[in-house]
Amino acid sequence: MSCQHTVDVGAYLFGSLDLKERSAFERHLSGCDACQAEMLRLAPLPGLLGRLSLDDVENLDEIPECPPQPNRQRRVLIACAAVLAVLALAGGIFFLRPSPAPTWAAQDQGTGVDASVSMLTKSWGTEMRFKLGNVKPGARCKVMVFSREGQREIGGWWGSDHAADEEIPGSTSFSLDRIDRLEVSDESGILVTLRP
Repeated sequence: MSCQHTVDVGAYLFGSLDLKERSAFERHLSGCDACQAEMLRLAPLPGLLGRLSLDDVENLDEIPECPPQPNRQRRVLIACAAVLAVLALAGGIFFLRPSPAPTWAAQDQGTGVDASVSMLTKSWGTEMRFKLGNVKPGARCKVMVFSREGQREIGGWWGSDHAADEEIPGSTSFSLDRIDRLEVSDESGILVTLRP
């Protein structure tokens, strides 16, 4: 099954549609299985592209002509393993422990939806892991990430048919200290807002 509007999915995800086009596309999206499938397929793209630096893009054509020799790779791996073993014995492993991920939680009194999100700082932005409760089955949910400077981007799309203890991944190019709030919504509107 195909739809002529699937080409609008990318423009929608990257915020390139004006308000009128966006509204029309969202109305269309609620009833189009092809566009919903395309949305779920492309949803990680903005977060993945946010990981690229200008240097990454400029050096895309600098792929080595021949891969490193396996013996060299093996020597490097053995040397790395030896260094890690020395660090562990010397107590250096303490410095390698990840710091605990900050977690935000909220329950919306109007919708009854409860949510929590743990967030990990990455070099490209922030990785998010959501847990949601009391979301109606069969809903298409999304998270909108708002920065303290007033910017926004979609941090993920998913269906609500998942196990209660399942973690739902999301991502944003905003660093953790720039995030003001997260709004989880479905076709009916905002389900819950998470803040620090």
